[in-house]
Amino acid sequence: MKKKNTIILAFLCVLVLFISNNIFAQSEKLVTIESVVADENGNPVENAQVFCDKAYTKTDPNGKFSFVVESGSKVVIEAEGFEKVILTQIEIQSMSGVELKKTPFMYGENNKVDVAFGRVFQGDVVGAVSSLDVSEINAIDNTIWAGDVLTGRTLGLLGSNSIRGIGININVASLTGSGLESGNALFIVDGLPRDIESLRLSEIEKISVLKDVNAAILYGTAAVNGVVLITTKRGEPFKKKMDFSFNYGLSTPRELPEYLGSAEYMTYFNKARESDGLAPLYSDETIDNYRNGNMYRYPDVDYYSDEYLKDFKTYFDLNGEFSGGNENASYYTNVGWYSSGGILDFGEGANARNNIFNVRGNVDLKINDWIKTSVDGSSLFGNNKGQRGSFWGNASSIRPFEFTPLIPFDLIDPENSLLKGRKNDVDGKYLLGGNSNYLTNSIADSYAAGVVEAIYRKFSFNNRIDFDLNKVTQGLSFHTNISFDYFTSYLQTIANEYSVYEPVWAEDEDLVVDLIQHGNDTRPGTQVVGGTYFKRRFGFYGQLSYDRMFNDVHHITGSLLGYGNNYKEEGDFQGVKSAHLGLQLTYAFDRKYLVDFSSAYVNSVKLPDGNRGGFSPSLGLAWVLSNEDFLASANNVDYLKLRLSGGILKSDIPIGGFFYYDNRYGGSGSYNWYEGTRSRSGIASSWSSNPNLGYAKRNEINLGIEGMFFDKVLGAEVNLFYDVYNDLVTRPSTAYPSFYSNFIPYENFNANQYKGIEFGLTFNKSVGDWDFYLAANALYVTSEQTKVDEVYDNDYQYRKGNPVDATFGLEAIGFFEDQQDIDDSPYQTFGTVKPGDLKYKDQNGDNIIDGNDEVYLRRWQAPFSGGLQMKVSYKAFTLYVLGEGRSGSETFKEGSYYWIDANDKYSEVVRDAWTPETKNTAKYPRISSQSNSNNLRRSSFWLYNNDYFEIRKVQLNYTFPEAVTKSLLMKDLNVFVNTSNVFQFAKNKEIRERRIGGEPYYRTFSIGVKANF
Repeated sequence: MKKKNTIILAFLCVLVLFISNNIFAQSEKLVTIESVVADENGNPVENAQVFCDKAYTKTDPNGKFSFVVESGSKVVIEAEGFEKVILTQIEIQSMSGVELKKTPFMYGENNKVDVAFGRVFQGDVVGAVSSLDVSEINAIDNTIWAGDVLTGRTLGLLGSNSIRGIGININVASLTGSGLESGNALFIVDGLPRDIESLRLSEIEKISVLKDVNAAILYGTAAVNGVVLITTKRGEPFKKKMDFSFNYGLSTPRELPEYLGSAEYMTYFNKARESDGLAPLYSDETIDNYRNGNMYRYPDVDYYSDEYLKDFKTYFDLNGEFSGGNENASYYTNVGWYSSGGILDFGEGANARNNIFNVRGNVDLKINDWIKTSVDGSSLFGNNKGQRGSFWGNASSIRPFEFTPLIPFDLIDPENSLLKGRKNDVDGKYLLGGNSNYLTNSIADSYAAGVVEAIYRKFSFNNRIDFDLNKVTQGLSFHTNISFDYFTSYLQTIANEYSVYEPVWAEDEDLVVDLIQHGNDTRPGTQVVGGTYFKRRFGFYGQLSYDRMFNDVHHITGSLLGYGNNYKEEGDFQGVKSAHLGLQLTYAFDRKYLVDFSSAYVNSVKLPDGNRGGFSPSLGLAWVLSNEDFLASANNVDYLKLRLSGGILKSDIPIGGFFYYDNRYGGSGSYNWYEGTRSRSGIASSWSSNPNLGYAKRNEINLGIEGMFFDKVLGAEVNLFYDVYNDLVTRPSTAYPSFYSNFIPYENFNANQYKGIEFGLTFNKSVGDWDFYLAANALYVTSEQTKVDEVYDNDYQYRKGNPVDATFGLEAIGFFEDQQDIDDSPYQTFGTVKPGDLKYKDQNGDNIIDGNDEVYLRRWQAPFSGGLQMKVSYKAFTLYVLGEGRSGSETFKEGSYYWIDANDKYSEVVRDAWTPETKNTAKYPRISSQSNSNNLRRSSFWLYNNDYFEIRKVQLNYTFPEAVTKSLLMKDLNVFVNTSNVFQFAKNKEIRERRIGGEPYYRTFSIGVKANF
C-alpha cells in the first residue's frame, strides 16, 4: 500500500507541476490577436483550429477568432481540407485576414496514410491498405491496449492479427515475439518489427494494415502474411498538449463451468459402472450422506461457488500524455498505470494484483537545416502477484468429495495433540484439510503455500536520423533507423511448505476424534528466483529516398533501402536473422494514373549456398476515374479509384529450422530394405541433402475499387484477391520408396490457394444537432490445398481439394442400441464397444471402422467474418457501438469438460448420457468408469456450430460545455461509461463463453473521465 501511495503521489506531483508551469504561469507581456480565416475565394472557414503553446480556440461561423497569446508567439491554424499555416503573432496582426489554401481531395493533412517505410497521401496509395485514425477511436472508445482495437474495425482483418484469414501455417514467435500461431501478420512499430503486448492505444497515432504483396513486399520474407504498421505519437511544434484519463471498472465472468456435486457424481458414477457391467461403488447410504450429511465430513466442494469466487474483480487505469515543442525540438511523453485485481476470494488469491507501469518518451531534434534526428524510448514494468498453485486447473479436475478443504476447530477433539504448535490456522477457525492423495491442493496453496510474483520488464529504443539532401538534388533524402528491444521476465517466489490434516471421524457423531498429519509446516521466508526468460531484437534500415513533383503533374518517388533484423529468445541457439534490399519506384500523372513497382532482394541462411538470394517483385496500378473528364459532371461521385496489383513474395518462414538442405545424422537407429525384411543397426540418417532447396512463394493478384459519394456521405471499398502459396517445404514421402524414409530430403512441394472478397461501407451524415456514422466491413475467403504430399487407400481421405483449415475425423451415425446392434455392425477398432457407445459409418465398406474411415468434417476458420460500427451524437452526447461476428466454421466439444471417462470429474453434460432408459432421448454417449477411447475421439458427434455475432463495445460519452471547461482551465472535459463483451448472439453461446481450466472470460463495465489541457 505504501508503494502504491507513493506512485499516486508522484503522478499527482507531475500533474500539478505541468498545470502550474503551463497554465497558471503568466508571461510578462500578453497581447490579444483577432483575425478572420477564409479560403482562397474569401469564404469564411468555420471551426478552424487556432493554437499556440498556451492558447487554443476555434473560428466561429464567420471565420473569426480572438485569443490572448504571448508577444512574438507562433500561431498554428489548421482546418480539414486546407493546408496548415504557421504565422507569428506579429504577422497575423499585420494582415487583414488569414487565407487558407484548399488541398485536393484525398491530399489533405488528415488524408496521410502510413505505408512501408513512408507516409503518403491517401490519393497516392496503390496497394490494398486499410488505415485507422487512432485519435478518432480514442475520442469515442476507451480501449486501453492496442491489441484489443483491431478486431471488427479493420477491413480485411480476421480477428486482431490474421490478414484476410490467409497465410502460412507455422509458429511465428520469431516475427511477433508472441508465439501466436499460423498466418499471423508481421507487426511493425515505428518502422521495425516489434510485438504489441502492453502497447497502449493512447501511445499510437496511426495504424495501417498492408494486405497485398505490393503494399507489404518491402519488409521482405517476414511480410509473407501481410503487415500491420503502428506509428506512435510525436510532439507537434507550437502545440502544447496535456491529456489525462482515469477509469475504474469491474469485470464479471461471462459463463462458469457447471460440475456435479458429490451425491450426483456418485449416482452417475454408479451408472457408469453399471454400463461397464460392474457393481455400484457407492451405496445409497453413502450417497445420502453426501447429499444431506455434515459438509465437513461429507464434502461437496464447488470451486466455482461464491465461497471461493467473488462476483466480480476490479481494475483501474491512470494515463497521462504530455507533448509540445517548437521548430527546433518537440517531445511526446506517455505515462500510465494499469492495475487489476483477481476474482478469487480466499487466501493470497484474494490479494492478487497485476500492476503494469509504462513510460514512453519520443523526442525530435533539428540538428541543422538538413539533419534531423528522433530518439524514442519506452519502458514497461509489470508485477503480477498472486497465490501459488494452479487453482483453475484443480477446479476443473478434482472431484468434489476428494477431501475436506477446511476442518473447523469446533468439530475437533480439543485434546488432540496435533492442535498444539500448529502454524497454518485459517482465520483462527480452521485447519487445512487434505489426505495422502492430496498432500497439497489449490485451497491450501492459497492459504499457506506463499506467494509468487511474475515480474517482467520491457525496454525499447529507436534512433532515426533524417538527412535532407535537397542541396544535392531537389527531393532527395536519406534516412536511418536503429532499434533495440529487450524483454525479460522471472518468477519471484516465497515458497512455504505446509501440513494438511486428514480427519478421522467418530462413528456415532460428527466429531473429529483424530487427525492424520501429512507434510511439515516450514516458513523459510526467503525469496526464490526462477523461471527466467528473455527475448531481444535488434533492427536497422537505411533508406535513400526521392520525392519530387514536376509542374504539379508528374509525381516521381523512389526508395532504395537496406534492412536487417536479428531476434533471439531464451533457449534458441540460432536465433532468427533476416536481411534484404528493397527498391520502390512510383510514378503518378496528374493524380489520375499511378504506377508502383516495389521489390525486395531477400537473403536466407536457412538455404544452401547458391539459393540464399531471391528476388521478389510486385507491380501496382491505379486509375482515379473521378479525375477524368467523363466523370466531371457526375456530381454524386466525389472520388473513385480502381486498383490492380500483383506480385511474388519469396519467404523462408515455412522452413522451420536450419540446415534442412544438408544431410543430417541423428542417434542410433536401423536401416531397412528389401520390403522391410532386411535391416542393419547403426547411426541413422535424419534426412539427406537437397542443394536445390529454395524459398516458399506467395503469388497474388488483387483487384480493388474505392470511392466516396454524395458529398462524402457514402464511402465504399471492394477488394478481390487470389493468392497461391506454393513451394511449401516438406519431406515428400510419397515420392520415394518406403525403405528410403531415413533419407527423404526436405523439398519445395506443397501448395495452397486462397481466394476471396472484402467489402467496406461507411455512412456519415449530419442532420441539425444530430451526427450519424455507420461503418460495416465484411470478408469472405475460401481456401484449397492444391498439392499435398499424401497417399491414401480411398479418394475421400485425400486432403487435396479440401480447405487448408480442414479437419478430418469419423462420421458418427448414432449410439449402439443393444448388443445385437453391435454384433450386426462393422467392427470398431478403438476398444471394447458396449450399448450406448458411438457408432461410426463404414466409409469404405470393409466392415471395419478404423483410421481409413475418417472423412472431411469441418473448417475451423470461419469463411465469413465482419464488423459493424455505429456512432450517434446529439449535442454533447455520443453513443458508440462496435459489433463483430463470424459464420461458417465448426468446433469440437473436447477437453475434460466434454470428454469424460474413468475417474474424471463429471460436468453437467453427463446428465444427458445414454442409458437403456434414456436411449431415445440421450444427447451424450454412455459414461464409463473405464477408459473409453471409442467415444472420446474427433468425430462429427462432437461438432457444434461456432457462428456468432458479438456486441464487443458500447460507450456513452458526455462532453462538458466550453464555458465549464474554460472555467476549469481546460480545453476539453468528458466523462464516459462503457461496457466490453456486452452480449453475444450465438446458437452455442454458453459453450463459446465457457472457459475450462483457466480464469473465466469476462464482461467488463467501467466509468471514467478524460481531460485535455
